[in-house]
Amino acid sequence: MKGITALLFLLQATAVNTGSHSLWAFATFIYGQTQFPEFSGVVMLDDLQVLYYDRNIKKWLSRSQPSSTNVVEDFILEGANIVMEDTYNSMRNPAHRVNLFSNHTGGVHVHQRLGGCVLDNDNDKPSPFMGWEAYDGTEVIRYDMHNRTVNPLWPQLMWSTLKEKTCQMIYINIYQPICIRTLKYYLEKEKNIVLRKERPRVRLIHKPCTETGEMKVSCLATGFYPRHIVLTMLRDGHPIPDEELILGEVLPNGDGTYQTRRTLSIHSEELREKHHYTCSVTHLTLDNKLDINWEPDEGSDVAVISSLVVVLVLVLVFTILLFVIYTRRRRVTL
Repeated sequence: MKGITALLFLLQATAVNTGSHSLWAFATFIYGQTQFPEFSGVVMLDDLQVLYYDRNIKKWLSRSQPSSTNVVEDFILEGANIVMEDTYNSMRNPAHRVNLFSNHTGGVHVHQRLGGCVLDNDNDKPSPFMGWEAYDGTEVIRYDMHNRTVNPLWPQLMWSTLKEKTCQMIYINIYQPICIRTLKYYLEKEKNIVLRKERPRVRLIHKPCTETGEMKVSCLATGFYPRHIVLTMLRDGHPIPDEELILGEVLPNGDGTYQTRRTLSIHSEELREKHHYTCSVTHLTLDNKLDINWEPDEGSDVAVISSLVVVLVLVLVFTILLFVIYTRRRRVTL
């Protein structure tokens, strides 16, 4: 069932700069028997889910606050229905299914589609309508109003020039206006959520690790919104390679804000070199980057040495205990 989570790689495509807002529709079609709906979809405004579609009930369910302008919302949902019905019919098309699954028989397969648009805050200029398709976690197609690229593993999905131009006209005249109209509607409706700005609270935490004698240094940023943030750890002013760090994901807090962290393990030899460590954060709410600095002092060496002493004492006590038990058993045997 790995295909059910295959949309994760597509989510990276939704990242936009912090001065923009995006609307994305995610559709999932499952071939085979599962406990999930055969076809479902969600619509996301930035990172906020505003609509959910389940083919079993054949209608959209709102995830946002009730609207006082029902006529306008009905108009928006009508556009969403046009897109979702077209998506459903094309994904369930027998010819399309044969093209996708010609080398696979039986089992459960997942076909996913992502489409959407981005609106720049500064000049109210929308991006072209964009889309991606995936099959069991592998990207199959990506497209916009100008180009359509097919994974070489699926040459049977190539279109003729005429069909490609026809679809481009559909994207321009139907999909793009519906996407931008829906984006603007929910952006106004949910502005108290998606337009708010929360500054990150940043801490640089360091503590010794008794088991290894290392020092764990973590850069933690929490309480920020929107979710896009740049969190960097530096050693003597130079970025530390990601390979040396434990990289935390951007995770939601209970209050609708986000948190993330970076963690570095510093060996005792490196601690004695007295490097200068910095946690650097860049976020939409900050006029300039925020730097938190830390440099190991004698206390750090003492902490590491103390940890090693504790370990040695425990080993010594355990050895003595084993010796006593061995001696008593030997006396009993004699």
